[in-house]
Amino acid sequence: MVSIVLEYVSLFLQVAAAAIAISLFRRTKFNASWILISSGFLLMVVSRVLELWPTLYPEMEGKLETVQRWLAFIISLVLLIGVFYIRKIFQFMRRLDALRRETEKRVLSAVIRTEEQERQRFAKELHDGLGPLLSVIKMLVSGLDSNKSGEVNEKIRNNLCQAVDEAITGVRDISANISPHILNNFGLKDAVEAFIKRMGQTDGFQVFFTTNLTGERFGYNVETVLYRVVCELINNTLRHAAASRITIDLQLDESVLYLEYTDNGIGFDVDAVTHYGGMGLNNMRYRLQSGNGDIEIVSRPEQGMRANVYIRV
Repeated sequence: MVSIVLEYVSLFLQVAAAAIAISLFRRTKFNASWILISSGFLLMVVSRVLELWPTLYPEMEGKLETVQRWLAFIISLVLLIGVFYIRKIFQFMRRLDALRRETEKRVLSAVIRTEEQERQRFAKELHDGLGPLLSVIKMLVSGLDSNKSGEVNEKIRNNLCQAVDEAITGVRDISANISPHILNNFGLKDAVEAFIKRMGQTDGFQVFFTTNLTGERFGYNVETVLYRVVCELINNTLRHAAASRITIDLQLDESVLYLEYTDNGIGFDVDAVTHYGGMGLNNMRYRLQSGNGDIEIVSRPEQGMRANVYIRV
């Protein structure tokens, strides 16, 4: 009795194993080796059923013996071929692992390159902005002299106060570029609006910003990455595009942020710029990919530029 129960339990376990193997077809992308191995499991179930059949119908025992022998041969052959070709699965896994390592290297390289560019820009702003102002302040302080007339000293003090105010403004602007407090305190929408406002609007150049965001907040990485992408796109337009109009449309749709950015500038050859790593396009792409996002650039010479960006929140 116990042996019969064990046989039926083993049959149930083999059916479960075959069902699990078949359910993994899609995850293995219908790999031939996995199909063969799953077929072997399924044939083993059939073989087990044929072994148990005589317990119900004893007269069938002799007739099923030949069938069981052929079935055992077919099972062995199918499993042998499946195991032989299973190496393709391991090759596929190795390719995936290599691709993952390459992606991680690219992301790390982009982060290092971006940090170095930020340091260089910070150093340039300090040297070109604060450096001359501090030199002027030093000169004005050294020009103060009790022997000079009160009118002269008053003029020097006024100039000194003006230079100090400009230096304070410069420090505030540099601080806002390095770590925008509006982004940290109020979110993506307000930070983008503040960045556009700092640029100023003129008759020859305008920026139009639309969004369905109100007061939503997202993860630190999402907000920082998308804010930096917007700033980089605007800077690229100002430096290279000779555009008079920028439109920025930022929309939240369920759990994805979509950004459409366009300008009416001179355009460029996307393949050539991407190949040579210009305009920070690769940096933006790697930043976004590190946050489950991506960017698509569409442009032609003399036809402006459009960037389609998304990132999951």
